[in-house]
Amino acid sequence: MFIFVHSGLLLVILLGGAWYDIREQRIPNWWCMSALGAGFVLTWLGAGPREGVLQCLCYMARIGIVVTVWFPLFRLRMIGAGDVKLMALMAGYLGLWTGGFAILYGFFIGAILAFLKMLACRNLQQRLIYFFAYIRRLFLTREAVPYYQASRDGKGVVIPMGFCLLGGYVWQLLAGL
Repeated sequence: MFIFVHSGLLLVILLGGAWYDIREQRIPNWWCMSALGAGFVLTWLGAGPREGVLQCLCYMARIGIVVTVWFPLFRLRMIGAGDVKLMALMAGYLGLWTGGFAILYGFFIGAILAFLKMLACRNLQQRLIYFFAYIRRLFLTREAVPYYQASRDGKGVVIPMGFCLLGGYVWQLLAGL
């Protein structure tokens, strides 16, 4: 019974995150912090009083690891802060292994959506040239400049990763059946 509450709550969290990401192109901090608190409480209640502290520490460690791993992509403006927070919540709720696969599935979905969007907008070659020039400049100058700039790139190139992460979680649920 507890696993269904846990899985259902994460589904609601990711649905809300995807909705905000599509609608506003951002995921509010209050949404992520509420989800963090709910996960903390569920972890405590699921573990019981003796193991509660240890399980909550493990929950927070999983979140910290994911934030540490994905933070550089946020700093380079390749993904948003809300995306990093949703990925951290996925690992916190699911564990590093299962959460990691759900995140990878989400990135695969995002790659497909980005490719299809570039084909539809007929800017695949332009975006690939820009990406490789960016990577080359990053390695040559060692200067971390933002990859995405709204004033330069516009909103049309943005893929809502919250939606992709939701898809990755659903994929993970279906793969686990």
